[in-house]
Amino acid sequence: MTADGSAWLVLVEEACALALHGRFDESLRLIDEGPKPPGADGIPPTVHLFRARVLIARREPHDLLLARQLLEDVRRGLYGSGWRGMLALARLDLHEGRVTEAAARLKEAIDGFRASTDIPPGAASPLARMLVDEADALRRPRAKTVATRELVLDPASLLRLVELGKVLADETDPAQVLRIVLHEAIELSGTDRGFVVLVSGESLEFAIAENLDWSEVEQPAFEVSKTLIRKAIEDAKPIFLRLADDADEHEAARSLAEIGAHSVACVPLVRSGNALGVLYLDGRDPAHVFTPAQERLIELFASQAASALENARAHRAKSQALAAAEATIRRQRGEAERREHYDELVGASDEMQELYRKLDLIVPTEAPVLILGETGTGKELAARIIHNAGPRGSRAFIAANCASMAESLLETELFGHERGAFTGADRPRPGLFEHAHGGTIFLDEVGDMSPRMQADLLRVLQSGEVRRVGGRDAKRVDVRVIAATHRDLEQMIRRGDFRHDLYFRLNVLSLRLPALRDRSSDIPLLVRELLVRFAPAGQPVPVVSERVMRRLASHPWTGNVRELENVVRRLLVLGVETIEVEHLPAEIFGRRPAHSPLNSASTLRRVEAEAIRRAVEDAGGSRTEAARRLGIDRKTLYLKLKRLDVES
Repeated sequence: MTADGSAWLVLVEEACALALHGRFDESLRLIDEGPKPPGADGIPPTVHLFRARVLIARREPHDLLLARQLLEDVRRGLYGSGWRGMLALARLDLHEGRVTEAAARLKEAIDGFRASTDIPPGAASPLARMLVDEADALRRPRAKTVATRELVLDPASLLRLVELGKVLADETDPAQVLRIVLHEAIELSGTDRGFVVLVSGESLEFAIAENLDWSEVEQPAFEVSKTLIRKAIEDAKPIFLRLADDADEHEAARSLAEIGAHSVACVPLVRSGNALGVLYLDGRDPAHVFTPAQERLIELFASQAASALENARAHRAKSQALAAAEATIRRQRGEAERREHYDELVGASDEMQELYRKLDLIVPTEAPVLILGETGTGKELAARIIHNAGPRGSRAFIAANCASMAESLLETELFGHERGAFTGADRPRPGLFEHAHGGTIFLDEVGDMSPRMQADLLRVLQSGEVRRVGGRDAKRVDVRVIAATHRDLEQMIRRGDFRHDLYFRLNVLSLRLPALRDRSSDIPLLVRELLVRFAPAGQPVPVVSERVMRRLASHPWTGNVRELENVVRRLLVLGVETIEVEHLPAEIFGRRPAHSPLNSASTLRRVEAEAIRRAVEDAGGSRTEAARRLGIDRKTLYLKLKRLDVES
């Protein structure tokens, strides 16, 4: 980066990004330690003005004094463009409640602007409009009566913005970004409904429209003022209305009053000078009003939202371009297209494509296989696929769960016993290894075996012979062993809990099944497949709404595919033609399904209290986890616990 004026503007953009995420110290350090152009006078006034704004936002001791001194230097023309420094001082006076002083400074700024000679060609008109807007803001009656503390964001609000910024920065799905933005904006503003309206050419697209309780707003196009939306987009400025105060000033007031709105916020989502859309909020309570602090908070959050939406769109575009490029390469190489199935395994994600490729290599062999993966990922299903499609597919497949039986019972189950080996052994019985002769034995949760059972299993794998409990003679068995576990065997080996030599006997070939949360793009495909698979004969397969699919895709699925299967079975029991959000079980949506066993006399208060009580109980008493499952923040949960008098 060259040390000239344009380089400093790039530096300011980087520092601004840090400041918007609350990283004020890093922002100031970037400005102070950045490369300097020749001579102090070469630094553009924009840099000094920005440094002052960061100091004001940081609000540490003496920051306001330092910022004011810096702005005074700019005002005196020390860095050129004194009217800009005067304008910034007017804003600072306004934020500190000195309205009279602010108005006087603004007049000087306007006069200085008109006399300035450093305004580039073509910039006078927009700058003039900006100054007029500043003057209009100072003439508002509300600005003269607002207390200083209301104009400054409190530390809790700033911290909330930083936390939300991190959440949005980690999200790469545009639909999920919009959902987070809308829910958080409704909560930040204290309104009852929210809409995200995106710009699509000359038309407006209602991307998401929901009420405070997450229910969908029907026909959202008739529930908002398109006049306000287009005005906010055209001017790239937020609009905040309280209809009782502004009824005579806004042509949209009558239409808003007709739909029951008493306060409205229409904030453009602007990124790189382009309006992506608007965040539209309305309150139905006549007493609701947007405070200046709330207005500022919503504006800052809208800026974060626009950035997150643009980043998510860019990520999606790159992913789509990469997928298209990979498809082109495969076609050029004559390779098969991306598969959505491998027998009963379902998924088209990159993780599943890698799994399918490994299965293609493993299936034709007869070597031992170790399958790794969390509970519910389908380890036994993968083992059956390996057996059925392999060279032993026509022979027996025997499965044993090593975690479900005591050591003595597991020993006789695997190796068999002779008559009289123990009380009740009235006749000889072959074990599972003998039953699997010529075929495959599947040892599930092999990591739960006791040390003695590990030694016995190792002996069988080394010798190929099985000795029944209480017997003397060994029997030769020809068995392919497929083992599986959800445990970290390498870590168990380091702790001395699993035999190193047994691990290498089992882990000749390995296969790791991905967790469902790591391949959430497969969830729509899985849901449709499971609905068809589990739907009762003669019953039509229900349709799943797009909102339900979004909710399912955002669920953590700690139980993986097995948990998803259970949810699909429960949804099919409802017998509905279209599965909507209200049909989802409590652990997915944070509320009881529409067909709840609660009787019709149950009040909404009782239903809500029961849902919260169950969520806290299912979370083991953790209120943080309960709030996450309910889809609300901790503060809201605490308020509901207190209001509903729920024991937790």
